[in-house]
Amino acid sequence: MNVNLELYRIFYTVAKNNNMTKASEELFISQPAISQAIKKLENQIGGTLFLRSNKGMELTEEGKMLYEHIKGALELIDNAENEFTAFKDLSKGEIKIGCSTTLTKLVLIDAIQEFHTDYPNINIKIENHLTSHLINELKLGKLDFVIFNESNIKETNLNLKKLKELKQGFIYNPKYFEDNITTFKDLNNKPLILQKGESNSRKLLNHIALEHNTYLEPQMEVVSQELVTEFTNIGLGIGFTLIDLAKRKYPNLRELNINKDIPNMQVFLATNKSISPTFASKTFINYLQ
Repeated sequence: MNVNLELYRIFYTVAKNNNMTKASEELFISQPAISQAIKKLENQIGGTLFLRSNKGMELTEEGKMLYEHIKGALELIDNAENEFTAFKDLSKGEIKIGCSTTLTKLVLIDAIQEFHTDYPNINIKIENHLTSHLINELKLGKLDFVIFNESNIKETNLNLKKLKELKQGFIYNPKYFEDNITTFKDLNNKPLILQKGESNSRKLLNHIALEHNTYLEPQMEVVSQELVTEFTNIGLGIGFTLIDLAKRKYPNLRELNINKDIPNMQVFLATNKSISPTFASKTFINYLQ
C-alpha cells in the first residue's frame, strides 16, 4: 500500500477527538472533506475504521489497532518537525570549528562573543590542531568549517573564502636586543625563535626568506605563536609571529624594520562542498564576515 500520509493524519485527528466537528476545526478542513478522506483511507486499506453513531465516531477494533500505531508514528514526525524548527530558528544546535589557538584569539573570539549573545543555546566546539589535521577532519564531515592562515590547499571538494589579513613579522624585546638587521641574511646572526616547520606560518616564512635568497636557521623551534611571543619577551631571541598577538600581551615588544618587506598573512575559511552547512554554522559564518 502507498497511503498518503495526510489521510493518516486526518484519521488520527478524528479518532483522537472522537468527533468530526472538532477534527474539522483542528485541521481547518470541511466535514465533507474529512468524511471523504476517511472513506478513501478505508478503501485503500480494505477495512472499516469507524462506526458512525449519535455518540460520534467510534473506532472499530481494527481502527483502534491502527490508531495506536499511527499515533506513535505521527508523534515522532511532529517531534522531528519541532526539533528541526528549533535548529532552524537557532534555539538549538551545535557548531564544530577547526582553528589554531592563535587564530581563535585573533579571529574567532569576538565573533563567538557576539554570536553567543544572540544565540545562547547554540553549543560551540572548537578543535585546535595543525591545519593539515583540521582539513582532513573537515573532509570527513567531523567539522563544519576550518579557519586557517594562508592557502596552498588544492582540495577540489572544499570551498575557500578569504576572511581577512593579519600583520606578521619579527619582534624583539629592546631590553635584550637592538634592531641592527638590514637584510634577511642578518637574521641568522641572531637567535631566532620560530614555529616548527610543519606549521603554515613557518612554511610561509621559509618561502619569504627564500625569495630573499636566505634559509633561516632558528635556535629554537616551538609549537605555537604564543610560545614564540613568550620566549621573545623574556629575551631568548628574536621571534616571528603575528604582531597584534604579540603586542596585545606585551606592549613593550618592538618590530624589526625589516618587517616592511614581509606581506600580511591571509586568513581563509574552508567548508566542505559535499556537505550543506547547518543553520547555526551558516549564521555564524556571517558573524565572521
